Amino acid sequence: MVGGGSISKRSGTLSGDGKLILCPCGQLVSIYSAVTGSRVGVLAGHTDEVTCVMLDPEDDDQVYTSSLDTTVRLWDYRAGSELRRLEVREPVKYMVVQKELGVAYFSVQAREGSPRVMLYNVRTGKFSGTALKTRSARPLALSGMGTLAATIDRHSLFVWRTGVDIYQPLNLHHTKPYTCLAISADNSLIAAGDMSGRILIWRSFEHSVPSALRQGEHSGKAHPTQQPPLTTVHWHAHPVGALTFSQDGTYLLSGGEEGVLVFWHLETNRRSFLPRLGGPILGLHPSPADPAKYLVRMAGNIIRVVNTATMKVETTVLGIKMAPEALAPPAGINGGGVAVLAAGSAAALGGGGGSGGILALSCNNAELQFYDIVRDQHLKLLQVVPRNAVSSSEPTTSLVASSCGGGFSGPAPVVVLLTFSPDGSVLATVDVRPDAGAYGSTEACLKFWDSAALVKSTSQCITGAPFKLNTRVDEPHRDVVTSLVYHPCRHMAVTTGGSGLDSEFKVWIREEQRPETTAAATPALMRWRCRSISGYKSLPMTAAAFSSDGSVLAVAAAARVTLWDAESNTLVAILPAAAAGPAAVVGPTAATPLTQLQFIPGTPFLASSSTTCLAVYNLLTVTLHWCLPLHAMSISADAAYGLLAVAIPVIAEEANQQQQGAALAVATAGPAKGMTAAVHQRPQAASCHVVVFDPRDSTPRYHCHVPGAARVHITHLQAPAAAAGGTSGSGEGADGCSPLLILRDNRQYSLAAAPGSRALVNPATSQGALERVPAVSALEAAFGRPDKAGGSAAPMDTDVPASAATVPGVGGRPRWADLFDAPSHVLPPPAVLANSFLKLLTCTDV
Repeated sequence: MVGGGSISKRSGTLSGDGKLILCPCGQLVSIYSAVTGSRVGVLAGHTDEVTCVMLDPEDDDQVYTSSLDTTVRLWDYRAGSELRRLEVREPVKYMVVQKELGVAYFSVQAREGSPRVMLYNVRTGKFSGTALKTRSARPLALSGMGTLAATIDRHSLFVWRTGVDIYQPLNLHHTKPYTCLAISADNSLIAAGDMSGRILIWRSFEHSVPSALRQGEHSGKAHPTQQPPLTTVHWHAHPVGALTFSQDGTYLLSGGEEGVLVFWHLETNRRSFLPRLGGPILGLHPSPADPAKYLVRMAGNIIRVVNTATMKVETTVLGIKMAPEALAPPAGINGGGVAVLAAGSAAALGGGGGSGGILALSCNNAELQFYDIVRDQHLKLLQVVPRNAVSSSEPTTSLVASSCGGGFSGPAPVVVLLTFSPDGSVLATVDVRPDAGAYGSTEACLKFWDSAALVKSTSQCITGAPFKLNTRVDEPHRDVVTSLVYHPCRHMAVTTGGSGLDSEFKVWIREEQRPETTAAATPALMRWRCRSISGYKSLPMTAAAFSSDGSVLAVAAAARVTLWDAESNTLVAILPAAAAGPAAVVGPTAATPLTQLQFIPGTPFLASSSTTCLAVYNLLTVTLHWCLPLHAMSISADAAYGLLAVAIPVIAEEANQQQQGAALAVATAGPAKGMTAAVHQRPQAASCHVVVFDPRDSTPRYHCHVPGAARVHITHLQAPAAAAGGTSGSGEGADGCSPLLILRDNRQYSLAAAPGSRALVNPATSQGALERVPAVSALEAAFGRPDKAGGSAAPMDTDVPASAATVPGVGGRPRWADLFDAPSHVLPPPAVLANSFLKLLTCTDV
């Protein structure tokens, strides 16, 4: 299963009857209903990013798609089947097709040489020549009559006649760089927008376009002997983002960063507006079925269908919003800007019941977005910091309204940490404003929110907001807050942060607070307060985690792990610092501060990670169990199976890749085999590996490769079926793992699980093939070739739903076996174990 991703970045289209929206989304083409906005299907087959979708000029039940995989494909989008494939042999950025003449023009980003516009014969599928050389691949436009084609290239607007031959282009030069273009249906008008916000409109220009064939590839471009009549209009304050003519040629529509759709009456140059669309406009595409409707692509991953007759937005499709830049490491190193609300735990959000859960993500403008994972559908937005929408080109001079009603100028705030209570009734967030405090320090604010469904006085809630602010704490720590975790059984939260001698962790609890000035019958209010503050030797407190029963709190103090009693806040134990670097296998070296901690439920193990080391501790013996020199960017514990999942970036530098591959291969295949494989491995493009370990040893059990992602965030989805231990018909057997959500840095996500897990059957996503992540040679160099007989890691499937069935026990073992999985000197007396042993033996299938 694949979801999320950008749906408004590339050119899309409405279907021939106007009932469907087709838009590129990564390697897929997502199909949405133009009535409900729900996703109803996908077109899968391209192996790289899809760059353009356009209707077949002769059959509106078919579409052409172009891609960076060097192919252009023809689809029957209603059946989801590929009809034809054209091998272009160059990554295609833009395209136009003139099927009556049997030609197509592709703007390609050539692998060798300069970008160019290439002419292809659609009937034969063969290359016919280079129509134009450009400095970069830019948009193409085709007139409604199909006789003229045009493109822009910095200060030049090129127009040429279409056909099986290559014609000499007309060059309309301008002093400002062009940004977009459009040609009217009757060939009488051509318009282009520039970087200054001006729109240039040429009338009766067709006779100025040369009709002579080009003599040679470098014959140059023709300048008009007589300049066509030119009209310049100006309203936009920023670069013009999109242009299109109405079908009757009466109006020109334009849009840009102002988020306003402008209608220009071409005879009088008067204008009218459709304002407050909610973001910069990236593209305008007319509907082939209704001349009054247009598909509007907008920044913020938004697609709208606008009816210009009624001047209303009829349909809105909102994808996952992109992460704010301020959330990049180190601010988001712990994955704090992402959280998953368990399935069925938040009815107020209108989704998630019986599904894989709800994804909460930090977005620009200090917002949180709630997104249904299985339905691949936006649910709601929560404005964490009251803030006016401003131009994206001026992020540092915006007006931000404070909670007291005032406002001030400064850097844009961003939510860097968030977490939910186990029942989903409470949300805790930390938002920061970089460089806004004294002497350039960062201002942070801790907030606790109550679910709107559980708040009795709904009149105090913001209309439509899923959570209501309960308590606000300004500057919970000095300078920075590094982590935020919630207790698994009660309303208690822990934050870590500060710097230098002020580094500490704080325990926050919720308690009743009765107003003093009201009658005794007034119900008490639930408010949050700081119960205790602790630290360890003035070391930086960088991460925290609660045990599965909430009795133990683990806090990272630099490179060490300290264990505390969660109730009394007393120090219980100190775990040794894990070694970093390749010497971790044979001896300790300098340790780096920890970034993440995870208790692994059902086991006596605690996992920790830093930028150089992944370590697992045995809490029964209070010792380091094993460690590997890995940069674990994200870790997640599987509560149903007692496994540990780790996301590892592929190192670009060959030396570092050899170092990591050798150390990991030592753990799986021995030193000689690991070093030999790593030496012959070459650097790859940005990608990541997700590896699943059994914490009892350092041998990986499962793996999958995530190409094209420099960073990923992973988390296990604990579905109701998994919690119940249902395995009927799943085919997983004793081995398996819970579904694993993999969120890429481009906000596209997929689900991975053990081989044999049940495939997802969902009306919203069942049309078309779904992505499957393959294993590659880089992983084989690190962990050895997948071989079940040899005990190496098995590749994971990535099309498994959140409701995949799991089995009782940890790592495929019966649960009663864990009672005795400890040294004899730490085991409880037999009389204490007998009762638990009998219960597990009689209630668990073994």
